[in-house]
Amino acid sequence: MATPASPPWIRVIPGEVETKRATTRLVIPTSVQPSWPPFVRAGETISDRQRQFPAHAHEHQEVLTYVTEGFASYQLEDRAAEPLQGGSARLLTAAARSSHRISPARGGPIRWFNLVVSLPGTSTAVPRLQASEEPATPLYEENALVRPLVGPGAPMTSGASLECREVTYIEETTTFHHVGHERRALVYALTGRGTVGGRAIEGGEGALVEGTAGVAILGKEGLRLIFASAPR
Repeated sequence: MATPASPPWIRVIPGEVETKRATTRLVIPTSVQPSWPPFVRAGETISDRQRQFPAHAHEHQEVLTYVTEGFASYQLEDRAAEPLQGGSARLLTAAARSSHRISPARGGPIRWFNLVVSLPGTSTAVPRLQASEEPATPLYEENALVRPLVGPGAPMTSGASLECREVTYIEETTTFHHVGHERRALVYALTGRGTVGGRAIEGGEGALVEGTAGVAILGKEGLRLIFASAPR
């Protein structure tokens, strides 16, 4: 995709629904946005115990799996499966080819956000798996609850220089989020409504941002979003 002629560049992407094995809403790749390096895939899935997923492989990629609702298990290669629940996250750095799977567990439906980015360079290093569980006290910033997932101040670090956090607006307010002129940002709305740089966004939609030091997000009460950025 061509570099925008003038900054800032913001595009809202409606989610496209897949139903092959479960209900998945993607903002990358879609017919509107088939690619956006280094972001390879971004979206969320809803499933239950009746729809299990086979293991699948990644190579030269970093994969964030963040459970927003329900219970599941996560398994890397032939290691023991690890339990996940709402608020649990896993970051797989797969320099060499690595397989993993997430399986719905007890209770009702499970919902999770999935983000895949390309790793720079090549390597034969063994896969690295990092874990994060929901903190007792989220950060409170400008009438919003902020949970760092990956990057500075977060429990997980990225080989792709990915930074990612979840933001939940507890009342209508505007927050400013750093991007950087050499980085691209992806905003995914899990629930609620708001604006990203003045462009309206609602649950199930994504916004792509680049060519700017940062972006202002107006969140209506109840807006819950994922904000991620990585070098171009």
